Amino acid sequence: MDERIFLESGKVRDGIPHVREVIYVGRNGQKVERIQVDINGAMTSFIYKPLTNYPNIGKEVWLQENLHFRIPEVHIPQILYYSQALEPEKEWMVFEDLGELEHNFSGEMMLKTSEFIPYWHLLPTSLLPEEFEGHSPRINEIQSFILSKDVQVRQIFKTLGFLDDHITYFYEDILRQDQLELETVISHGDLYPLNIAEVNHTIFIFDWEYVHTNSVFWDLYSLMDITSPQYKRLVITQESRLAILDRYISVRENLQSPTHSNFIDNYHKYSALYSVWLLLLIEEDIAQERFEKSALLRQYKETLEILKSVFEYLKYTKGQFF
Repeated sequence: MDERIFLESGKVRDGIPHVREVIYVGRNGQKVERIQVDINGAMTSFIYKPLTNYPNIGKEVWLQENLHFRIPEVHIPQILYYSQALEPEKEWMVFEDLGELEHNFSGEMMLKTSEFIPYWHLLPTSLLPEEFEGHSPRINEIQSFILSKDVQVRQIFKTLGFLDDHITYFYEDILRQDQLELETVISHGDLYPLNIAEVNHTIFIFDWEYVHTNSVFWDLYSLMDITSPQYKRLVITQESRLAILDRYISVRENLQSPTHSNFIDNYHKYSALYSVWLLLLIEEDIAQERFEKSALLRQYKETLEILKSVFEYLKYTKGQFF
């Protein structure tokens, strides 16, 4: 630790002029801040991050020391200092400050990001401790949950104007399939666009605390199609979705680790499955008033658009079912 600046408590040492600015508040209410300090007249800026999700204690430091150096092609903010505390409430890290970040949901940004995903997907899954977990259910849990909500699911499809053949296709070729997880990989776990930024024409990937092993599709789904009441999602065009998947496949081929031949079709099935799951959760959230209703209605609309888009692709490529 730099003894000139930070105490073991994470506070700036007495006598050092500094300014703190809250950037965002984590899931547990902890504040991530930009700290600007004045050392002998020179201003230096850091990002101070306490543990924002208590179950992930020690995870980001572990990743920097054991995983990140294995993927030098991927740009990840460096942890400069960190606490030695073993108690979640006392854990903190200080990251390099990359300046004001621009996050966006553009298809072009997602396309650039897709070039880097294969580098961590191709690492051996045995590198990760078994206890590392993500924040969302795996596909078999999603399938079971949707099957338990049969009446609601069929009503959603009817509302969308789906024909009986469409619904049958969803149940038989998506919901009851056990071949959608073609490959298990190391997954970033939370690769939605607000955890990605372009700095001086370089893509940086942030917030790796949810890294775990998961389907090869989870990071791509988080990048392109996952929605949330906490942010507005730009729903990409189908042309952009296919371009992003093609770019990912191309990089995998260049790295001598090609994807399965039905990769694109299965991604669309995966996205359809998770989109239906999200619609069910949103309906539940609206009924329970868990978030602001306008935000949930916006998320519902975005998710419906994504579901219709991926189904249109499946309809086009699987004409025998439609």
